[in-house]
Amino acid sequence: GGSGGGGDKERQPRPKKATLFEQLAEGEVEDPEREVHAFEVQSDQVERVKQRCLPGGLNYPMLEEYDFKHDTQNADLSIELKPHVKLRPYQEKSLSKMFGNGRARSGIIVLPCGAGKSLVGVSAAARVKKSCLVLCTSSVSVDQWKHQFQLWTNLQDHQVSRFTSESKEHFTGLSGICITTFTMIAFSGKRSAESEEVMRMIQDREWGLLLMDEVHVVPAQMFRKVISITHSHCKLGLTATLVREDERIGDLNFLIGPKLYEANWLDLTRAGHIANVQCAEVWCPMTKEFFREYLKKENGPRRQLLYVMNPNKFMATQFLIEYHERVRGDKVIVFSDNIWALREYAMRLGKPFIYGPTGHGERTRVLHAFKHDPNVNTVFLSKVGDNSLDIPEANVLIQISSHAGSRRQEAQRLGRILRAKRGRPGGGADDEFNAFFYTLVSRDTQEMYYSTKRQQFLIDQGYSFKVITNLLDAAEESQLAHYHFSTQAEQLDLLARVLSAGLDEAGVEAVGDADADGLVAAAGVRRRPGSMSALSGANGYSYLEFKSG
Repeated sequence: GGSGGGGDKERQPRPKKATLFEQLAEGEVEDPEREVHAFEVQSDQVERVKQRCLPGGLNYPMLEEYDFKHDTQNADLSIELKPHVKLRPYQEKSLSKMFGNGRARSGIIVLPCGAGKSLVGVSAAARVKKSCLVLCTSSVSVDQWKHQFQLWTNLQDHQVSRFTSESKEHFTGLSGICITTFTMIAFSGKRSAESEEVMRMIQDREWGLLLMDEVHVVPAQMFRKVISITHSHCKLGLTATLVREDERIGDLNFLIGPKLYEANWLDLTRAGHIANVQCAEVWCPMTKEFFREYLKKENGPRRQLLYVMNPNKFMATQFLIEYHERVRGDKVIVFSDNIWALREYAMRLGKPFIYGPTGHGERTRVLHAFKHDPNVNTVFLSKVGDNSLDIPEANVLIQISSHAGSRRQEAQRLGRILRAKRGRPGGGADDEFNAFFYTLVSRDTQEMYYSTKRQQFLIDQGYSFKVITNLLDAAEESQLAHYHFSTQAEQLDLLARVLSAGLDEAGVEAVGDADADGLVAAAGVRRRPGSMSALSGANGYSYLEFKSG
């Protein structure tokens, strides 16, 4: 009888429909005297209540959960993953953290680029089976997300709509998927009649799931606006890195929810889910003439352009591109935040490039050629390539200029080459590294300091950096002779052009959103001289430096 009694106790736990408060009290002994009260919080006070409950206040963080299975108010969406879709173990685990108790919990899932974040988002939408609003950072990402929904699920074209400056679509039926950008929703200027109509549909609808991609790059103010404009039961944020240089990452916790799951990059590498990357820092000595100008006080605004256009850095770039294209047959991405340098490098080397003003059609054409044309093996990208560009074929990344000290950008760029690679023809099983990440740094310049700061995130993830100080020693004399800027005359000519470059070109590209440009009549110039406050990692906040200890 004793064992039977024990069994009764085992079967007697709290009722199935555990409330929010019972969830929080899980593990505590049930108090029969305790009463549970349910109440509604005014929608405009939700953020304030959530913030008050954070560790700085009551230290009783709130969970937002959506009982989607019993939601009879909102129409169901007949969405199913296709039979052949198989989730990887870490993707399953991340979703189990979200749907652990039969309800959908709001929060953030952190997975490296290339580890299948999109499939996790699509799978979440397929489980909730209600209307879903997807927010991305650019119109290129909107197209990619639509493709992902059609690739992984049974949804038809008319059930997935896009809302960008170029496409203003409506899904048919009572429920569907709408994919747009943060900027399109947060835009406060005058809209066209067509845009107004789509926005009314978005604002008037109760969305089952608000799916937000690349949440770490969106300024907190824009988040607040988007969340106040749209009405959703569950919010899921996807990102590769919970790092922001403006120290505002905590805002995401109460605007979206807690971190539900974070994958360990090295574990995924060992399991073969993402590429095994060799990270290298290439030190390029400054030429005498460039270094002399770099040290002059009056050239302060052009310093960045001087160390990026260092002829030895240009030759190192050319050497790496030729080696990886010809010897290994790789696909190469070269990143430069400096637009003058981006154009100069790309045009000299005869390679396609994409930057802020490049139109949507041209971007798509260049990326398609890079993926499918065997003669297009290198593409140059500005900051527009940092987020959400899907370039699975690339396995070599060369960084010639970057955002001063931004750990987030370092992680995002590495993500461009992290997708698991197929074995190369002729590559043996012992071909340990199948992706390469080079950061080119001009010696004895402020770039050396920034570079160390930027690597911090990757070192924390377990990556190590190899420092190469003599890259061009591997090149033969005959090879060096045909390199650009290998003669002093060419170098002096380049120096003269760098010194006469307009100050707006000497700085860092200020990337707007292509959708915003379509909405705002006077988009104006997209480049401006860089300053420390502009180099923060998120627009609108100052770059702050903290001394540890």
